[in-house]
Amino acid sequence: MAALDLVKELIAFDTTSRGSNLALIDYAQALLEQAGARCRRSYDATGKKANLFATLGPDGDGGFVLSGHTDVVPVDGQDWSSDPFKPEVRGGLLYGRGACDMKGFVGTALHLLPQIAGAKLARPIHFALSYDEEVGCVGVKCLLDDLKAENIKPALAIIGEPTLMKIVGAHKGGAKLVTTCCGKEGHSSAPDKGANAVMMAGEFMALLESVQDELRPDTDARFDPPFSTVQATVVHGGTAVNILAKEAEVTWEYRYLPDRDPARIVARVKDRAAAEVLPKYQRRAAEAAFNTALHAHYPGLVMDEDSPAIRLARELTGANQVEAVAYGTEAGHFQNYGIPAVICGPGSIEQAHRPDEFCALSELEACEAFLRKVIAKAST
Repeated sequence: MAALDLVKELIAFDTTSRGSNLALIDYAQALLEQAGARCRRSYDATGKKANLFATLGPDGDGGFVLSGHTDVVPVDGQDWSSDPFKPEVRGGLLYGRGACDMKGFVGTALHLLPQIAGAKLARPIHFALSYDEEVGCVGVKCLLDDLKAENIKPALAIIGEPTLMKIVGAHKGGAKLVTTCCGKEGHSSAPDKGANAVMMAGEFMALLESVQDELRPDTDARFDPPFSTVQATVVHGGTAVNILAKEAEVTWEYRYLPDRDPARIVARVKDRAAAEVLPKYQRRAAEAAFNTALHAHYPGLVMDEDSPAIRLARELTGANQVEAVAYGTEAGHFQNYGIPAVICGPGSIEQAHRPDEFCALSELEACEAFLRKVIAKAST
């Protein structure tokens, strides 16, 4: 099977994060075991999602991890010109949900299993396929915990997120938080006799932007934008136009420079909300409150140009420059578990999560050429 055909097979699995990924994991495991891989799974609490870790080559420590997530973001409400789960090639571009993020990399790597199986590997090549990356890098933590428990120690990891095959050695960390604004119901004709949670939410969101403004002076020019960011992304609340809302919910995120302390951002938001917004509403209703819960967090990837992962990627690509990106990946988790990581994969992040997501066929070809060099290096 050609690399393109295998990528198409993976796209055809609807692995949107809200559903199961087991059908794709079964498919990938069958290919890996056919090539002689030793496979292990780690599951989420429901048993409906799984990570897959597979090893080819000699036993023992070391080796290169080829890492990719199996889940994709939803297509709901997006205006696609073709079925997102029936991939199509048009004008040298492969269209489909996950084409670049990141089934292009995973499919290309799996396509090379016959070459890996036939190589005289001096060190192992591992595959790490995770669940729920798109909802906060959730699954990879379970995978890495399993490796730690089994004392499996790869030498480095290549994370195949879309970078246009450029070498990325740093990314911001981030988190998803939900703040519940608790008010008191009443008739909208008498706003001072209740606490309108929707209005509380509006002031809270304005405060988030103000906190981001405070962070702007602390910069790292390698990133775009060069400062840590804070913003609301989803808001829900209210039941009727003439009722003061009892509750509203603000989903927000921060993305921080990787060697900064994110706890300071959360503390600043909470302290300012308590001091600047809450007193007004508590004068109207003692029960008014802001309750913030952390739903997901992923660490940043700190630049280390001397790490074996970056040295390998530069050697195999000839790249003179190592870049930094604002989006998050699983690489920070690998680094935190003591596994040096680098990001390099086909496609552009600008196409990820959009309608008519695509990956250029030339990018898949470049990825295949790179991974063939990884196999050759593992054979020396």
